[in-house]
Amino acid sequence: MNKQQLLRNLHTFSVAAKSLSFTHTANKLHLTQGAVSHRIKVLEQELGFNLFIRGTRQLTLTKEGEKFKSTLDDSLSAIFGQIEEIKTGELHGEISIGASTSFANGWLVPKLKDFKEQYPNFNLNILVKENETDFYGPNRTLLNNLDIVICYGGEHYPDMKATPLLKQQFIPVCSPDYAEKFSLFEDGYAALKQVNFLHSLESNAWQRWIKYMDLDVDLFKQFYCVGIRGLDVTAAKHSLGLALGRSYLVEPLLESGELVSPFPSMPSSKLHSIVVPLGTEKRAKIQIFTNWLLGQMKDG
Repeated sequence: MNKQQLLRNLHTFSVAAKSLSFTHTANKLHLTQGAVSHRIKVLEQELGFNLFIRGTRQLTLTKEGEKFKSTLDDSLSAIFGQIEEIKTGELHGEISIGASTSFANGWLVPKLKDFKEQYPNFNLNILVKENETDFYGPNRTLLNNLDIVICYGGEHYPDMKATPLLKQQFIPVCSPDYAEKFSLFEDGYAALKQVNFLHSLESNAWQRWIKYMDLDVDLFKQFYCVGIRGLDVTAAKHSLGLALGRSYLVEPLLESGELVSPFPSMPSSKLHSIVVPLGTEKRAKIQIFTNWLLGQMKDG
């Protein structure tokens, strides 16, 4: 088998191993199902072991196929990454980034002016979802051809390289007027019995804060609950109650005086991490954006 045929068959296997469907692979590669099956059989003969267990309605990888897929994914990512960089140049190109809505609004986008000034020839696609896990497909692959996802607690994803970016605190915040109205600084924890708690849907951060502070407070006697993370902090700015904001989102507002923090913060056990598919972390554009993100942390 010549090198061109081998690379073609390896690519066919890579697509089939991710989808576990010869039909899907055929559609994606614009081939017949028979052509896909033939390429896999030729590759198996060349390797000397089976890659798939072919059931009546189900296709699964053999143990050898699993190991080979892991090795091949890293190699192909590096190969295609190098090809792209040769074509575009190291300081040119397009980077697709995924982040939660609150992180993109509260931390990433406000800092991107600096990236644009340093690297004016890069184009950025910024995709946002409420939960970063929504950027992953059923096989834990990144959707939408994303290059980087900034994840909260994403350091344990398989087949991904995670670089710690940001530790955070959960900080109780409200407007100065609200703190004065309910004497939050003067009365301390006793004042919590009369405040309106601002909750974020599907978050139990307030419950964890109460437990961390060892307090007995009814969090749902008076409350508003919002469906988007970060909207609770906006509500706090408008004197609607007390929110528990993530430090990256509320620290600029505390510095400007728009918000105040009458109570102690709680450290988070999780990190924000820069997550990229294994094998792509050495690509020039990935390293450039990763190093820029880490530099933003050093610069505050």
